[in-house]
Amino acid sequence: MHLVESFWAYHLHWAIWPVLLAAFIRGYTGFGFAAIAISGLNLIWPPQTSVPIILLLDLIGTLKLLTAAWPGADKGIITRLSSGALIGIPLGLTLLIQVPEQPLKLMISLTVLAMALLLMRHPLTRTEKPYQTRFTGIISGAFTAAASIGGLPVVCYLLTQSISPARQRSTLIIFLALTDLVVLLLLALNGLLTSALLLPTLLLCLPTWCGVSLGQAVFNRWHPRSFRPIALPLLGLLASLGLIQSLQHLI
Repeated sequence: MHLVESFWAYHLHWAIWPVLLAAFIRGYTGFGFAAIAISGLNLIWPPQTSVPIILLLDLIGTLKLLTAAWPGADKGIITRLSSGALIGIPLGLTLLIQVPEQPLKLMISLTVLAMALLLMRHPLTRTEKPYQTRFTGIISGAFTAAASIGGLPVVCYLLTQSISPARQRSTLIIFLALTDLVVLLLLALNGLLTSALLLPTLLLCLPTWCGVSLGQAVFNRWHPRSFRPIALPLLGLLASLGLIQSLQHLI
């Protein structure tokens, strides 16, 4: 297929904007790319298409952030989250393969909206408990494989810990890169990572890279006290749009 025809056939003229916005939020806060991108891309693609593409783009965009993030990340939390994620990932992959398109879209939209509302709370700070960290990892792994939104439960959990925003950001960047890689390998083994996804992924690499670079530059200049005022309204809006669209198809 001709490149220009492919651009329009995949609705990439619409896909660019949620990806660019999601990449900026990812570069600035360390999370949010998948949640924002899935809410936008599910308006034009089925989850079985959007999830692998988002995971690929998320991993590509993260490469720029890894070197700076590694020294500031909490390695203990990453280890415990990862051990839980290895349990949750197969569960989420089963959902992605078995659940039909519209019910899965509805499930994703409801989950993103619920997580956004949960993040609006101002939780009390408490000491980390390893079993809670591992359980959060299980949920995150399942959400990553099923809907590429594994960062949200981790953010909810980290907000309850006495960790600075900069350390939260670094920990999220490293953990999400690891889970993205594992999920992509399993998607490939299950035949969900096909050559048909290559072209839209490549064409969306530029807005991903530009958005992440801009977000990181803004973070380096103005360290956020909180990411809530930027990311949460966007998550809520996009999830609401996806919820309305899913209900229209199901009713």
